[in-house]
Amino acid sequence: MTDGDTRRDIAANPGNETPPNPDQRSSAEASAPVSDPARLADEVTTDTAPETVGGAVTEPTAGQEGAADSEAPLGNLEAMQDRLDRTPVDASGEWARGAWTDPDLEKHPAVRELRAVFPHAVLDIIRFRDETTIHISREEFRNVAFFLRDHDRLALNFLTDLSAVDMLRLRTEPRFDVVAQLYSIPNRVRLRLKTGCDDGETVPSLVPVWNGANWLEREVYDMFGIIFEGHPNLRRMLLPDDWDEGHPLRKDYPLRGWKEFPVYNTERVVPRVRTRWTGRGV
Repeated sequence: MTDGDTRRDIAANPGNETPPNPDQRSSAEASAPVSDPARLADEVTTDTAPETVGGAVTEPTAGQEGAADSEAPLGNLEAMQDRLDRTPVDASGEWARGAWTDPDLEKHPAVRELRAVFPHAVLDIIRFRDETTIHISREEFRNVAFFLRDHDRLALNFLTDLSAVDMLRLRTEPRFDVVAQLYSIPNRVRLRLKTGCDDGETVPSLVPVWNGANWLEREVYDMFGIIFEGHPNLRRMLLPDDWDEGHPLRKDYPLRGWKEFPVYNTERVVPRVRTRWTGRGV
């Protein structure tokens, strides 16, 4: 090797590294273990594992969600279409604004179904401000709730509220109205159920139908004294368990209560800090 050849080798390898031997490189690659013998990394898979950051699963990206939606089974699409078919979207029809607007309330889908299955349960039908109220007999109150919840087309499957009204001096009987506000999540419509009871009569509990009625019925019992038959734990909710002064939301309940409360600190009058607002900050 001449001096010129040595200088060319140094210029090509300034770090004085030994140039790799082609024979040695091929032998090393041949002896290395194959990490992907089936070449699975080259295949395109549709399932994408969720990414984790610090052990927490991250949200899928928009592309991943789009890919999953595009490969949804045909059955899911048919179920979605069936849901859309049951959803009132025509503002000019009877279900405008999610309320039944036809003057003939007998054409209401819930009324028609209840007339067919419970011919003697529907006592009255009222519409006020596009809100339909169906009065149900007390004995069939729970059965009607089960029917409306499990009906394939009505699907009134959500209890939004349950309360009561004291009708004292507004009518002779029954004295109380128990009101259940129902909502259909797939159909996006509302319906109100009412049933009447006199003082001392029981009303079928809706806890077997909706667990959310548990505390609502306890509050009604605490404030009105209405007993719900079949409630798993009917006791006072807002007032103490040993409260013996009646039920405060009854219209015959005195505003000041049944008893005179003792007056404390009668000898010393607590002065007021400010008797009139001066317009300045505190």
